[in-house]
Amino acid sequence: ISTPEALLFNTPLPTNCVIFLKIGPRYVVQIGDKIIDYNEEFRLFLSTRNPNPFIPPDAASIVTEVNFTTTRSGLRGQLLALTIQHEKPDLEEQKTKLLQQEEDKKIQLAKLEESLLETLATSQGNILENKDLIESLNQTKASSALIQESLKESYKLQISLDQERDAYLPLAESASKMYFIISDLSKINNMYRFSLAAFLRLFQRALQNKQDSENTEQRIQSLISSLKHMVYEYICRCLFKADQLMFALHFVRGMHPELFQENEWDTFTGVVVGDMLRKADSQQKIRDQLPSWIDQERSWAVATLKIALPSLYQTLCFEDAALWRTYYHNSMCEQEFPSILAKKVSLFQQILVVQALRPDRLQSAMALFACKTLGNIWK
Repeated sequence: ISTPEALLFNTPLPTNCVIFLKIGPRYVVQIGDKIIDYNEEFRLFLSTRNPNPFIPPDAASIVTEVNFTTTRSGLRGQLLALTIQHEKPDLEEQKTKLLQQEEDKKIQLAKLEESLLETLATSQGNILENKDLIESLNQTKASSALIQESLKESYKLQISLDQERDAYLPLAESASKMYFIISDLSKINNMYRFSLAAFLRLFQRALQNKQDSENTEQRIQSLISSLKHMVYEYICRCLFKADQLMFALHFVRGMHPELFQENEWDTFTGVVVGDMLRKADSQQKIRDQLPSWIDQERSWAVATLKIALPSLYQTLCFEDAALWRTYYHNSMCEQEFPSILAKKVSLFQQILVVQALRPDRLQSAMALFACKTLGNIWK
């Protein structure tokens, strides 16, 4: 037993703060100078907004931690239910009735088994000569077989219904991913906190989209596109202008990680730069091997790009000075990427090139990337 105060204020638990005493038939607890009757049915519930509260090791064994925060799988199931209720209300009704019927049949089966055991336990004399008992057993067996067969049919129908429901799973998965993407914004600024209730209202508003679709797949893609557009505009209206571009890139990366190859995002944000440079055996040698047209002040940035993303560096062919000098001195280089390489290099890789060579144009390059990517996503 530990004191509520110790857990509540996150302080180490004194070993002598609670003492059990037995006074006659009563159990009492001494807390400080007070003696209080102890009831074995006593339970203490503490709540906190912290999803990862610190529980001292000596209290962890007697404290049951229950996390009621939203999980990705739980939200996905909730969103799927909302979608089915709106798109296929009859399907959800069939599913509910089917589950109720299954539970009723399982209860009947359990009662039959219980009745069978009770009949056998209370029977007297030779069982084989008791015609009433044998007839009762045969009836129970027949009823049990019918219920078992009915349950098998119910399972088959449930699988069929689940397949129809799972057709809308991509929408629920995509919406769940969006919610956790916008939840991450609170790490940037504590003001950027969005409730689940507000997100569910957006989701239900997106379901009202009445665009004509030939089949379920097209309808789902239309709903996903509409929801993305709606969520992006809603969140951007709530952000400071300085954070809107950051959110655009975060949104694209969260929803479409396939647009980013390994180490590209970490290189862009500077996460792997320090480790890569420390592990490089000959940093100065790599720097000295760079083409002469690259300015001294940008040589470290290009060397970092070469170390972190060697395949991209090879594709760029920086040795072609005539090609890259024009790009390097262009006042709007982010819009004039060399046409020879444009098909070999992704849009985000072009940002990495701008970051390495022309950081003064990086913000414009990021805005261009966000516009092109989000425009393609919403088409």
